[in-house]
Amino acid sequence: MAIKTRFFTITPQSAASLAAAIGAEVTGDGAVLVSDSASIDKGGPGILSFLSAAPPDIDLNLLEGATVITSGEFAASLPDKCTKLIVDAPRLGFARALSQLVPDTQSGPVTPYDFGAKHDGHEGTVTVGPGVMLGDGVTIGGGSIIEAGAVIHKGVRIGTGCRIGANAVLSHCDLGDNVSVLPNTVIGSAGFGFEVTKDGAVMLPHVGSVEIGSFSHIGAGCCIDRGTLEATRIGANVMIDNLVHIAHNCTIADRAILTAQIGMAGGASIGEGAMLGGQAGIGQNVSVGKDAVVMAQSGVTKDVGEGMIVVGFPATEARDFWREKAALRRLLAKSGKKENNQ
Repeated sequence: MAIKTRFFTITPQSAASLAAAIGAEVTGDGAVLVSDSASIDKGGPGILSFLSAAPPDIDLNLLEGATVITSGEFAASLPDKCTKLIVDAPRLGFARALSQLVPDTQSGPVTPYDFGAKHDGHEGTVTVGPGVMLGDGVTIGGGSIIEAGAVIHKGVRIGTGCRIGANAVLSHCDLGDNVSVLPNTVIGSAGFGFEVTKDGAVMLPHVGSVEIGSFSHIGAGCCIDRGTLEATRIGANVMIDNLVHIAHNCTIADRAILTAQIGMAGGASIGEGAMLGGQAGIGQNVSVGKDAVVMAQSGVTKDVGEGMIVVGFPATEARDFWREKAALRRLLAKSGKKENNQ
């Protein structure tokens, strides 16, 4: 199941009822029941997906029994046994259909931690500060510390030996062991995915999650958005400084280091052991390779290869950047001498 029911309640519906809700034409079996949603490469029986561009390099026969929202242009490329909901704007149609399938994407109610009660799912000794709020089904590993005012929403899983800082807010997320989250960080909020229409932007429902590996450190005041359909993933032994924003569906591999005020757009990925300097920006769906270095205040607009060092905006390989800077300085110096001699 792609949508984690720990976090979201699914309202199964027929393909025909979803088509009626979004104004789509149905091709195929409108009576098929839709009870889950996933990206097109993970589609299958009972799963809702969408296709707004040429199909990716996958076995499309796996989509038999799936319901796919697409345009007339790409409908013919899908298997005959796949139910197609044909609309002019598939991504917008998918957003509206997903809102029918998962009508409530909020985090659910929380209640004050009851120090006198036994909390199921809490292993060993868990230290909890004043004013902590918990949702249903939260699990916390032994030896973890939850500081004052933290809010942990339903279904969240926290490993052993973790420390959750004061006033942090966690939802739709799973943390490994020995993860530290400093104060005022928000993990698992909805991402900023949207579709623009003539009436304004329509937000995409985000029914994914956040996964953080063991021994990772998340600084103060960070924001890590959950994925649209899949997870935003942060590996093990990752170091993230204060005031970093990680958007939906980003991936950060093991041992990566991100310093303060970095911004990552949706779908960006950081390779194992890569290092990013302060205030760097990583563009949408851009990847930074293993052991690469992005210098401070650089803007990365295209993929960075393994082991590369890049700097500037748009970010270019450091040796080329400094060579161009030196050449420009020499050119300006020559120009200045000519003006002084006239």
